[in-house]
Formats: sequence, C-alpha cells, structure tokens
Amino acid sequence: MKLYFSLILVFSLVSCKQETETELPESTVIALVGEEVITSDLLKAYLQANGIANVDEQKISAALESLINEMALANIAKKKQLALSGDQLNTLEYLKIKALAHNARTDYLLDNKITEQEIKNEYNKVNQQTGGLQYNVHHLLYQDEVEAIKVLDTIKSPSDFLQIEKEYLQNNPNKRGIGNLGWVILGQLPKSFRSKIPSMSDNTVLNTVLNSKYGAHIVYLQAKRKLQAPKLEEVKEGIVNSLQSKKLSKLQQLARAKAHVIIKQ
Repeated sequence: MKLYFSLILVFSLVSCKQETETELPESTVIALVGEEVITSDLLKAYLQANGIANVDEQKISAALESLINEMALANIAKKKQLALSGDQLNTLEYLKIKALAHNARTDYLLDNKITEQEIKNEYNKVNQQTGGLQYNVHHLLYQDEVEAIKVLDTIKSPSDFLQIEKEYLQNNPNKRGIGNLGWVILGQLPKSFRSKIPSMSDNTVLNTVLNSKYGAHIVYLQAKRKLQAPKLEEVKEGIVNSLQSKKLSKLQQLARAKAHVIIKQ
C-alpha cells in the first residue's frame, strides 16, 4: 500500500516528459536486484511498454514483480556474458529511432502551434465545402464499367434500383461501403460524385455511370436536407488534430527532402 501511494503520482501516463540526455535521469529507487536498481521511472517505462494503463495497487505490484523477475534473469545473462543477437540490437536501434522521430514531431508542434485563427479558417472552410446540405446516397459498385452500364439500362425507376440493390447486397454480403451510405456531406464522397449529386432531385437515379478509383458506380439519391453546422467548440478538438496531421505531413516531406535518401537496388 505504501508503495502504491508513493508511486501513484509517478504513473500519470498521460503526460510523460521526454529526456534528451543519453544517461538515464535521476529517479527514486524502489527495488534492488543484486547490484542493479529498479527506479520508479523504469517501472513506469515497463508499464508503458506493456500497454498497462489505469494503474492501481494490484497492477503496480504485479508489474514490479514481473520486472524484478526479468532483471534477475538479465543478471544471469550478464554474468554469463550472453551477447545480444543482431536482431535484438537492430530492434533496440529501431526503438531509439522511433523515439527520436516522436521527439522531432513533438518539438515541431511546439514550435508551430495551431493558432485560433487557423482553427477558425479551417472551420469555415469545412462548412463552406458542405454547401449547407447533407445527402442520403445509395450506390452500387462494379469493377467493369460495361457491366455497370448494362445494369443501369435495366433501371427505369427508383423502385427498380432498390430491388436491384437488395439483390446486389444479398449476392455480396462481404462487401463494405456499398448500398445505402446514409447521410453524408459531399466531402465524404468520391470526387466524381461531387459535381453530380447537388443537381439531382430527391428520389432519383443518376442517368449515367460514375467512375472512381474504386470502380464504376450506379448512384441513387434518396433525399437531401439542410445541414446545421456544429458549433466551433464542438468540433475544435477534431480540427486541431486535423491541422496537426497536416503540419506533421509537411514536416515529414521536408525531413525526407533534407535527408538525401538513396535506395540501393
């Protein structure tokens, strides 16, 4: 119990400050295994590496026991001078690279913080792209455009489409993202849909096949409705995440360009 309360503040896994020094930072010693020490930070690293979150007294005690057992075995390996294999050394090197890459991303976001103006601009941009409308769209997808055209020629009414859709879904139970897409905005649809859907009337089948990178589509618009834009505060977190992803993508491109990569054949 004493150990649990002394460590509970240490295991705040939400915020973990990264150290840049090559030596381990000073930390409270909580156990000795021969001449080796287990610190609170080492135990925290064990928990993180093993995906153990929402720690309590039982989890901490079990983790400490497991770490002690591993260190005891590691001591035997050291005494017998058992070397790490090439695969193990490469794994350690990759983990170091991964950690440094994480630090580079974190540092970049700290130096390029998302501003309130950027958030507002992105919010307005997304709202403009929706056109203020949502669409209840159905579609059938074919890999062969000729086949899609032949099927479209047999559709004379929305009821024909719905009957063919029912049969199509029964014949393709494992396909995803076909049939009724539900209520969507234009930005969620393939590019080829975006110029056609807004001009369609409710309860109509498009009289031409649309092509996308997925194949050939027969499209039915069941209905459209006005879209009430969410309040900025309701979507702010998502916008920030999206903007950060864009900034990190730019960082990745710059890092790759500066690295002068040569892939040997």
